[in-house]
Amino acid sequence: MMLAYNPFAEMERMQREFDRVFNSPVTSRWTPAIELQETPDSYVLRAFLPGLDSEALNIEAAKKAIAISGKTNRPELDEGHKYLYSEFPSGEFRRVINLPEAIAHTEVKADYADSVLTVTMPKAPETVNRVVKVSLTNVEQPQLGEAN
Repeated sequence: MMLAYNPFAEMERMQREFDRVFNSPVTSRWTPAIELQETPDSYVLRAFLPGLDSEALNIEAAKKAIAISGKTNRPELDEGHKYLYSEFPSGEFRRVINLPEAIAHTEVKADYADSVLTVTMPKAPETVNRVVKVSLTNVEQPQLGEAN
């Protein structure tokens, strides 16, 4: 059986979808942009969280992962005003970032300023690359004046 393609029906379907998206209250999930840096002694996570109230931010640290979550709300507009288009993130988000090595998760520090969350996670003592002096034992030293 062969069906005829109807481009107008497809356009109507797309129009209904646009109307549904742009005329309904927007509550969605979004993903904040992040970067993860490594220093000799710690990992530093930075996340861009525009419009987020620090009270709505949750940070959880585990041995080899960090989770950030929260919710941003779209401001209410005055009567007669409506959003025609917005790329500002709103709704709930949750990011879990796995770390390459263990951290001292009880010593994690966080700072939130100018829409940027900075989380400093010290590496666990057993994972920090430490230089240790190795002493030699039972090495025979040649005596001065001896011929080889």
